[in-house]
Amino acid sequence: MKVVIIKKAVIIVIVIALVLTICFFNRYTQTLSDQVEPKKIAIIIDDFGNNGEGTDDMLKIKEHLTVAVMPNSPYSINDAERAHKKGFEVIVHLPMEPIRGKKSWLPPDSITSDLSLEEVLKRTRAAFDQIPYAVGFNNHMGSKISTNRDMMYVILKEAKKRDFFVLDSRTVVGSVIDEVSQDIGINHYDRDMFIDSKSEYEVYKQVLKLAEISEEKGYAIGIGHVGPAGGKITARGIEDALPKLKKRNIELVYVSQIKQGS
Repeated sequence: MKVVIIKKAVIIVIVIALVLTICFFNRYTQTLSDQVEPKKIAIIIDDFGNNGEGTDDMLKIKEHLTVAVMPNSPYSINDAERAHKKGFEVIVHLPMEPIRGKKSWLPPDSITSDLSLEEVLKRTRAAFDQIPYAVGFNNHMGSKISTNRDMMYVILKEAKKRDFFVLDSRTVVGSVIDEVSQDIGINHYDRDMFIDSKSEYEVYKQVLKLAEISEEKGYAIGIGHVGPAGGKITARGIEDALPKLKKRNIELVYVSQIKQGS
């Protein structure tokens, strides 16, 4: 009888020891996780300004997103104000002529290759003036202009005067945006990948690919869209990925919060 009682006591002691060990380990790993600097992802949502499909869905996401608003569009000011009110970062989505594609695809007063440098400056200033709360800009299309050194100097010098940063959407391999940015001393970033897709699950996977990039270099930058290129599907895919990002100690931040080389 005494042997049975002793065995039961030993088992109880072992169970208690295991429980305490697990609790301690969980607390230790949690503390360790809290001490590790989170990797960072910035997601920019292009094509605001037209009240496109998914605009409301994007604005309901309770995370740090950067919203790129197209100037000279029906809802430019309204979308910028709504995004700012919701706590999002606002930038100008500057429309620029592509190598392939029609000029008719661009909104009025876009930056096109047939303009004088004086007119480029005039249109750039008007676009920047038009979007309230803007702290930077990225290019809408623009593969033809982003390879034009003279025009990019004009655009980026004006951006620097306003203390803007520039995000190169990387629509062409030969872009000079980074090079010119370094020459004139303006903060610049590059897109790592586009995240839109035809299904919510594919967008989810794209966001997780961004996570992998951020784990390698400390941060990653992705671009999605409202309207036909993304919209509701992209918004849902982003939201689906948020719990996974949190588990991997990855923080969603504004573009301006990213420190390059970190």
